[in-house]
Amino acid sequence: MEKFNKLQEYLKQVEYLGYTVAMLRWEMDTTAPKKSFEYLIDVSTKFEMDSFKLTQSEEYIKLIEDVINSDEYKKLNELQRSYLDNLREDYYKMKNVPEDFYKEYCELRNKSLNSWVEAKEKNNYEIFKPYLIKIINETKKYYKFIYPDSDNLYDCMLNDYEKGLKSEQIDKLFGDLKEQIIPIIKNLKNNKIEKLEKKYTNEKLIDLGYFLLDYIGFDNTRGALGIYTHGYTMKLNNNDVRITFSNDNDITDICSTVIHEGGHGIFEQNIDESIAKFYTYDIDKVALHESQSRFFENILGRNINFWKPIYNDIKEKLNIDIPLEEFVQKFNDAKPSTIRTKADELTYCMHIIIRYELERSIFNGNVDFDKLPEMWNEKYKEYLGVDVPNDGEGILQDMHWSEGAFGYFPSYLLGSIFDGMLIETVNEKVGNIDDLLSKGKIKEITKFLNENIHKFGGTYNIDEAAIKVCGKKLEVDGIVKYFKNKYGNN
Repeated sequence: MEKFNKLQEYLKQVEYLGYTVAMLRWEMDTTAPKKSFEYLIDVSTKFEMDSFKLTQSEEYIKLIEDVINSDEYKKLNELQRSYLDNLREDYYKMKNVPEDFYKEYCELRNKSLNSWVEAKEKNNYEIFKPYLIKIINETKKYYKFIYPDSDNLYDCMLNDYEKGLKSEQIDKLFGDLKEQIIPIIKNLKNNKIEKLEKKYTNEKLIDLGYFLLDYIGFDNTRGALGIYTHGYTMKLNNNDVRITFSNDNDITDICSTVIHEGGHGIFEQNIDESIAKFYTYDIDKVALHESQSRFFENILGRNINFWKPIYNDIKEKLNIDIPLEEFVQKFNDAKPSTIRTKADELTYCMHIIIRYELERSIFNGNVDFDKLPEMWNEKYKEYLGVDVPNDGEGILQDMHWSEGAFGYFPSYLLGSIFDGMLIETVNEKVGNIDDLLSKGKIKEITKFLNENIHKFGGTYNIDEAAIKVCGKKLEVDGIVKYFKNKYGNN
């Protein structure tokens, strides 16, 4: 396998640079002093450009083509062949992006993200607006370089996060879902359930986080936790998966975020070794990734049976003394609200649909950026019946747009739709979910997901995974049934 080994050696250089860039971002998010940001952005951009040059060189594409056109290609497993094909496709996709433009775009994304953090902290959209306008315009240019013949750039963006899916299919799925869940949301009772809010040190919460992650099947010896304003998962390599969450005093939100990001982390830690080295993160299979994080967070983590075997430990770690039923009720308080990441699993669907519709408007040229917060607020009033009190709880609540991640949001809801199908499959092939959870056997479910979804990495998109694992294409029936059973008589 001489040609394949040469390619792997070359990819190590790309991997090392990616690791460094990710580590610098982690530093900016968790421990680096703010006055170091400008310097760290320069360093990060330098390494991103080095990586860009390596993956756009003639030597690189020759190494890929040499393997694909040789007898060695036939000896590789299906996953390896799929990833090699993706590497070649990515090369030709990025070939038209000018180096100078890409450098400026990388710098802009870093500066834009830091501007968003400041704007959110100060609750002031005007601070972020110039960067938002610029990141949108530059993102349009970026995709025009990659897809010069396309007349629908937003579909191109969707394709980058979930390969093969178009807005037409998403419109159908979201439309079907919206039609069936809006009546459920409108009929929700206004239960007055108080939040479980308490101040904890970062160290105390990180200890809790490691406990929950271990319980669901995340390997803590290959991961790390940090505190940041927004929860996310960052894979540096298979043995170094970083997770952040916010210390916002809301215990329900903290636990849900850790379990959610743990789902992402478990996915990344269990990609088959033969393909793990090709990518640090499967950017074009995000919906499948989100299905796993949301399955752990919602289908498992909001189930009272999840907590039964560990509740004594939780009470001790959080120094609380309330009945289990009261604790779990706080995870299932379904009511319209303004914040996506703190929304219940039912109304969450509308948070995503709002963002999806706004993104389409932005890239169809139908947005006045001075009025974008107003458009956001009007949709919240129309779909969820809530008033948005300020920018921090409105247009500034998510980091995605600051990084140019347009087309990402639909992945969350596509993931939830897949989860509705996955419930039936797990019940049939592993065992009744409630029984397994109540007996502390959650890792049997995790193992099934490892073997049937995670190990394949980004080989299959979410539609293909639905057929492979559940025996049918993506449809909303399963998740609607779940919502009706759980919240229909709420």
